[in-house]
This record gives sequence, structure tokens and C-alpha cells, in this order.
Amino acid sequence: MGWANCGTDSKGRPIGYVFTATCDHPGCHTQIDRGLAYACGGMHGKDEISCEGYFCEQHRPTYIEHEGDTRQICSQCTKELLDSGEWIEDENEGCLRSVHDDC
Repeated sequence: MGWANCGTDSKGRPIGYVFTATCDHPGCHTQIDRGLAYACGGMHGKDEISCEGYFCEQHRPTYIEHEGDTRQICSQCTKELLDSGEWIEDENEGCLRSVHDDC
């Protein structure tokens, strides 16, 4: 099975790249799909760094280093992570990183 049709999210919306959608950012009407390319954090579902939303490129502006990968997250998740004090902006790398990283 591929990622074309992955089931539904907690809001009952079908997920996968075959499902046409619009960006989840309030007021944005940009056409996207609900595939991994548009998923906040690069994976379906909510986790410790991302929400369950699907966003256009403009509304997933932040890169984050997490578990050995670089992922893109939405503006709201960026704000929540920075507000938590557990993440900082690494201006040299152009992304967020955990305050617990040794680099």
C-alpha cells in the first residue's frame, strides 16, 4: 500500500496525496493535497513537534531538526515550540533545534 489513500485523520478528513484540499491556515485558499508533502512535520497525525494540519509552502515556513531529519512545520507549531523554551532558532543552520542538542 502506498501513501495515496491512508485513511482519515481525527477530523474525519481523508488523507493521502490523491485527496484535493486547501491549506489549513485560516483564510488561505491555496490548493494542496493531504499527502506527506503538505503535512506539518512531514507525517500524518500529531506528534511532539507538529500538528495534524496540511499547509501550503507559505504556511509551513519553518525547518526543524528532529530525530535526525529536517522537517517543515506550520507557523502555529513554530510558535508553540519556541514558547515552550525547549526549542531555539539556530540562525547558522536556518532552522529550529532542541535546546538539548549538543551542536
